[in-house]
Amino acid sequence: MGIPELKEIIKLKLENADERVLRIVNSVLNEYSKETVAFDSKGYALNLEEYQLKVEEGFDDIKKGKTLTNYEMAFKIEQLKKQ
Repeated sequence: MGIPELKEIIKLKLENADERVLRIVNSVLNEYSKETVAFDSKGYALNLEEYQLKVEEGFDDIKKGKTLTNYEMAFKIEQLKKQ
């Protein structure tokens, strides 16, 4: 069974679930979102929610033109190395 089929089965079961089951599933999903899924550029652990916020911040930066070319970044890195 693949992921799409598993998701569909879970959706169907949730449609008929009582409050107790829904609370258990909600609790499990909340804990899952607290697990480390990535690290930021400074090495801090990010949970799923924090990671998604960082991705959105990145998209906002792109929309605002807050980006650097590879050449600009390489130049900045060389400048930092000299310090």
